[in-house]
Amino acid sequence: MKKLLFFLLIIANAPGVSAQKSNLVFFAENGEPFYIVMNGLRYNEQPQTNVKLEGLTAPATYKVKAIFDDATLGQVTKTIPLEAGVEYTYNIRLKKKTEIGQAVKRAGRQVKRDMNMIDSSEVDAEQPEIYVMRFVSETPLYTAAPVPVAPAPTAVVVQSPPPPQPVRGTVTQTTTVQTTGTPNAVVTPGAGVNMSVNDPEMGVNFNMSVGVPGTVTTGSTQVQQTTTTTTYSNTPPPVQQQQVYVMPGYNGPVGCPWPMDQASFNSAIGTINNQTFEDNKLQIAKQVIGSNCVTSAQVAQIMGGFTFEESKLDFAKFAYGRTFDIGNYFVVNNAFTFSSSVDELNDYIATQPRR
Repeated sequence: MKKLLFFLLIIANAPGVSAQKSNLVFFAENGEPFYIVMNGLRYNEQPQTNVKLEGLTAPATYKVKAIFDDATLGQVTKTIPLEAGVEYTYNIRLKKKTEIGQAVKRAGRQVKRDMNMIDSSEVDAEQPEIYVMRFVSETPLYTAAPVPVAPAPTAVVVQSPPPPQPVRGTVTQTTTVQTTGTPNAVVTPGAGVNMSVNDPEMGVNFNMSVGVPGTVTTGSTQVQQTTTTTTYSNTPPPVQQQQVYVMPGYNGPVGCPWPMDQASFNSAIGTINNQTFEDNKLQIAKQVIGSNCVTSAQVAQIMGGFTFEESKLDFAKFAYGRTFDIGNYFVVNNAFTFSSSVDELNDYIATQPRR
C-alpha cells in the first residue's frame, strides 16, 4: 500500500496534473474521531475529528466510508462524485431521528462480538447507520473566495495644540525712601555796631549801639528714588507632529494603531496559504497577527484559507484584540460555515473589555 501511495504522490506532482485534482474534507459535528476509507484505502492512520484528502483525481466517483473509533457508533457510507478543481466539504452527524431501541441493539451486538458469538463483519452488515454524511459546501481550489477588500491606509497629519506665543516685556520698579528731621544745620553768627560821639566844646555826647542776632537754618526733607528695570521673555517649544491611521468612513472603536499595508499583508497571507497542514497555517497566522495590526476584512481573508471550523473560530478569537476596526468585526461571520460558531464568537467578544 505504501508503494501505491508513493506512486499517487508522484502522479499528483507531475506537470499538468494539478489542474485535474480535487479535495475532500470530512468533519464530525460532535467531535467523534473516525477513519476514512475510500475505494478500499484507509487515508488516516490515527482516528481524527476532521480529515482532509488532497490531490484526488477528478472527475471521478468515490465510494467513501467513515468508520468511528468507537465501534458502537458504527459507520457511515456515501458515494461522492468529484469535479476537477473543487474542494468539497462534508459533515458527519447523527441522524435527526434516532430511536432508543437502536442504541440497545447496538449494545447487544457489541456484546456478541466481544464474546465471539458472531463474526464482526456480520455485526457491521446488520448494524443500521445512525450517522449521516451531508454535503456542506464546495469551493474552487484556484479562485480565492470573495472577501471584503481592506481599504488602503491613509495618513493624516495631526498637529498638537498650538503652543503659547512668545511673551516679552519690561517691568520697572521704583522704590522711594523719605527722610525727615534736621540732618544738617546752617549757623549764621550775629553782628554788632557801636558808635560814640563826644564833643565837649559843643556839648555833645552821643552813644549808639546796634546788634544783629545770629540765625540757625535747619535741613529740609530728603527724598531718594531707586529704579529697577527687569526684561523677560519666553521661547515657545517646537511644534510636534504625528501621523495616525484614518479609515475612510469609519468612526468606531479602534483595537490597534496602524493596520498592515496591502503589500505586506499579501506577502503574509501567501506564506500562510503555502502551508500544507492546517495546524501550521494557524500557527503562522497567529505569528503574523501577534506582531502586526490588521483590519476586520484582512482577518476574514485569512480565515478563508482555513478548512476546519475549529481553526476559523480559534483564529477569529485570537485576532479580535489585534484588529483596527473592531466595530466592523461582524464581517468575519461570513467566513464561518455554522451559525453556532458565530454565536460562540459573539459570546467571546462580549467578555472582552470595551474600547
